[in-house]
Amino acid sequence: TASLNRRRYSLLDQLLITHEMSDTESVNSHSRPEWLKGDPEESTPMAGGPANPSPPSPGAQSVNGEHWLLRFQHHAGVLSHILALMAVCIVSLWVSDEAMGGGGVSWAEGDAKKVFNWHPVMMIVAFAFMTVSSLAFFMRWRSADRKVNKTLHVVQWTVAATCASIGLVAVFKSHNDAASGFIANLYSLHSWIGIAVILLYVAQFLAGALSFALNIQRITPSTRAKAMNLHKFFGPTIYIASAFTILLGIQEKEGFIGCSYKVDQADTFPLRHFSEIPRACRISHSLGIIVFIMALCTTFALYDFSGVPVHRPRRE
Repeated sequence: TASLNRRRYSLLDQLLITHEMSDTESVNSHSRPEWLKGDPEESTPMAGGPANPSPPSPGAQSVNGEHWLLRFQHHAGVLSHILALMAVCIVSLWVSDEAMGGGGVSWAEGDAKKVFNWHPVMMIVAFAFMTVSSLAFFMRWRSADRKVNKTLHVVQWTVAATCASIGLVAVFKSHNDAASGFIANLYSLHSWIGIAVILLYVAQFLAGALSFALNIQRITPSTRAKAMNLHKFFGPTIYIASAFTILLGIQEKEGFIGCSYKVDQADTFPLRHFSEIPRACRISHSLGIIVFIMALCTTFALYDFSGVPVHRPRRE
C-alpha cells in the first residue's frame, strides 16, 4: 500500500509540473500580440520593440520578419534625428533675421535684444539633445553594451540641461539690462509653463542619477524597478511638455514681431498673401512645424505597442 501511494504521489507531482510548464509557455506565447510578432532569427530589435521577439505569426510580419509598425517606429526615430539637426539650423537662421533685434547674438551689456536671441537658440539645441537622448536605447545603431548607452543617455541629458540653463540665464540677463531698459520677468504663460517643465526636468534628472547612475546600496531592486516605471513615464511627458513650451515661446515672440499683413477686403484665400507674411515669421512658423513633427515622431518611436491587441473582443 505504501509503495502504491508513493507511485500515486509521484504521478501527481509529474502532472502538476507538466501543468505549470504548460501555463508558463502559454503566458509567454501570449505576452505579445500576434499582430506584432516577428521572426526571432531575422528581426532586429527596433524602436519600441522587444530585444527578444516572440515566435512568428503567419501573415503578421513583413518579408524580413519585422512587423511594419516596428519598421515605422525605427524610421520615425531616424526622422527625429534629422529634424533635430534641421531645427538647430533654422533657429540659427531665425535669430539672424533683422526683425530679431537686428539679427545675431551677443552677451554684451546694452544689447539686450541680441542677448535674448541666445534663449531660442539654446532651448532648441537643448530640445535636440533631448530628442537624441530619448532615443538612445531604441535605435539600431545603439551599442550592444548597455553601460555605454546609459553613459551616452546621461551625457546627452546633461548637455541638454546645460544648454537650457544658458537659455534661461539669457532671458533674465536681457530683461534686467539697465542700459537697454528693464523688462518684466515671468509674466507670460510661456514662462510659467517653462519653469514648471524645468522643475520636472531637474527632478527627473536627479531621480535618474540617484536610482540608476549611482550605486546606492540602500536602494533595493524593487524600489529601482518602481523608479524605472516612473522614469519611463516622466521622460516622454517632459519631452512633450518641452515641445509645447517651445511652441508657446515661438507664438509669443511672433506677437512681438508682428506676423499679420494688411487687407482691404475679406481674406478668403490667405495662401495668396503668403509672401506678405514677414520673413522672420515664415521662418519661425517653419521652426514650430518642425518641432511639432519631431515631437510626434519621437513619441511614436518610443511608444510600446506590445500590449495593444489588433482586435477587441466583442461583448456578448
